[in-house]
Amino acid sequence: MSKQFEQIEILYKQILYISKEIKKYIDKADYDEVLYQENQKSQLMSKVLLVQKTFSLTDSESEIINGLKSQILKNEENNINLLKNLRDNAMIELKLANNQAKFANKYEQIDEQQEGTICDYTSD
Repeated sequence: MSKQFEQIEILYKQILYISKEIKKYIDKADYDEVLYQENQKSQLMSKVLLVQKTFSLTDSESEIINGLKSQILKNEENNINLLKNLRDNAMIELKLANNQAKFANKYEQIDEQQEGTICDYTSD
């Protein structure tokens, strides 16, 4: 195995590690860290693309890299699904909060004179 393959394998393992860390940060609701880690992952992917352009992999090396890629892809799909669920829940909560605000606003505008009573105490 060449040094170039070792380099690219290390990069893929770092990407795999970051994708696992991103899930942990999503679970903790630390979205600033999620964004930071996504940026780090993008930088690593750029490095992978540069290194891959300089040489070609053997069949055994390709199998190893493909295994890492499939693990990364699985983690990424799980992370995306988690974020989609969070987004959907946030949209539901926002809609509920908006409806509650509209309801409260509507009834705050009603004053005692508009409420009315069964008995009419006004004289004609």
